[in-house]
Amino acid sequence: MSEGATMVNPYRPRLLRIEAMRDETPDVRTLTLGFLDEVEGASFPAWEPGQFGEYTVFGAGESVFALANTADREPGSAAVVECTYRAIGKVTTALRGLDVGEVLGFRGPYGNAFPLADWHGRDLVFLGAASAWPHFARRSTPCSGVVRTTARWSS
Repeated sequence: MSEGATMVNPYRPRLLRIEAMRDETPDVRTLTLGFLDEVEGASFPAWEPGQFGEYTVFGAGESVFALANTADREPGSAAVVECTYRAIGKVTTALRGLDVGEVLGFRGPYGNAFPLADWHGRDLVFLGAASAWPHFARRSTPCSGVVRTTARWSS
């Protein structure tokens, strides 16, 4: 580590503010989250499709969700994180109770990324349900340039 550089504590959640929310279904919601500290947000590492984060609802607990957006941003601008979740338990119900402007914690990105380069030119089948589908169904998904999608919705 260079002189003057500070070590980031991987166990300390970064603080993010809810900037927007979008209801995908009556119990599935996507949050758009921005960093409270813009310098921290600008230096936040990029993530790859398939990675996830751990989200903290202070006083309720933590849950793990996929990072639902790409890490694309202008150089020097703060990262924006999106997550899509279904309200089915204590933490996700508490998360559903938060509103725009409220703060939660975030740790990540974690996990291995999807091998997108290996997917080019291949026929793939993605199976998923509930909160797995909203970010795949949008044209802005990280996989949209790689995977030709056909969605069949059923109940």
